[in-house]
Amino acid sequence: MQSDFKLEPLDYDQLELSLFYIPVPLTADELALIERIQQAYTDSVRLTSLPPEIPSYPHTAVLQAPSDMINLPTNLQTTRLITFFKLLPEVSSLNEHDKLILVKYNAFSLVFIRSVLVYDPIADTYHEPGTDDCVFSGKDLIRCFSLHQYEQSTRCVCQLLNATQHDRTIAQILLIITLLSKGSAPCLYTNESEPIVNDIKAIFQLQNQFIELLWKYCENKYGYLKSIDIFVKLVVGSMNAHLQAFNTRYNYVKNDVVADELVPLMKSVIFNI
Repeated sequence: MQSDFKLEPLDYDQLELSLFYIPVPLTADELALIERIQQAYTDSVRLTSLPPEIPSYPHTAVLQAPSDMINLPTNLQTTRLITFFKLLPEVSSLNEHDKLILVKYNAFSLVFIRSVLVYDPIADTYHEPGTDDCVFSGKDLIRCFSLHQYEQSTRCVCQLLNATQHDRTIAQILLIITLLSKGSAPCLYTNESEPIVNDIKAIFQLQNQFIELLWKYCENKYGYLKSIDIFVKLVVGSMNAHLQAFNTRYNYVKNDVVADELVPLMKSVIFNI
C-alpha cells in the first residue's frame, strides 16, 4: 500500500539562517553607545525650541512659500540635527573643518531621513513626539512646493519608515552614518563640488564603526535575513533622500528671490556658503 505522505523539498531560500547562525552579541561598550545616541537625540529636542514667532502657526499664519517651509520646520529639524551631532563625542572629535563640510553638504538630505522620527503617515503630519511643537501638515508641502514634490517627498519618508521598521534607534544611527557619507550629496555644478576634507580616514573609520553598530543591533533584534533586507532598504531610502533634497533645492529653493528670504543657517545648507 502506497503512502499518501510526500516529503516536500526544502526551500533553502526561505530557511531561517538564524537556526545555524548565532549573531555576535552587542558588547557593553556598544550598548552604552546606543544609549548615548538615544539620549543625545532626546537632549537635542529638549535643547532646541521653535522661535517665538512660530506658535501662531497654523492659526494665524499659514506656510505659503518655499521660504516658509525652509525657515520654519526645516530650520528646526536642521538645528536639532546639528545639536544631536554635537552631543555625540565620537562625531565632535572630528576635525572642525571636516565637520563643517559634512554638515553643510548632507544636512538637507538628513532632514528627509530625520522626518521618519516625526512623521505620522496616518494623519499625514509632522510633529516631534513629547513636545509642544506645532503640528505641520503634508498640505503645507503642497502649498509651498507642489503636489508632485509632496508625493515624492512623502513616498521617500514612508519608504524610510518601512526600511527602519519604525524603529527609532535604527533611524538615529542611520542619521550618523549618512552624515559621515562624504561625497554622497549630488551636485549640479562643478563649482559646488564638496571641498576636500583634512582627515578622510578618520571619517571613514568612524562611519564603519556606526555601520557595524547598526548591523549588530539589527541582527540581534531582527535576525540575519531580516537585517539584510533592512540594510538594502536603508541604502535605497538614503539615496532617495539625497535625490529629494536635490530636487527640492533646484526646483523650488535655489534662486535669488528665495535666497534673500532664508535665515543664515538655511542659506548655508541650501547654497553651501
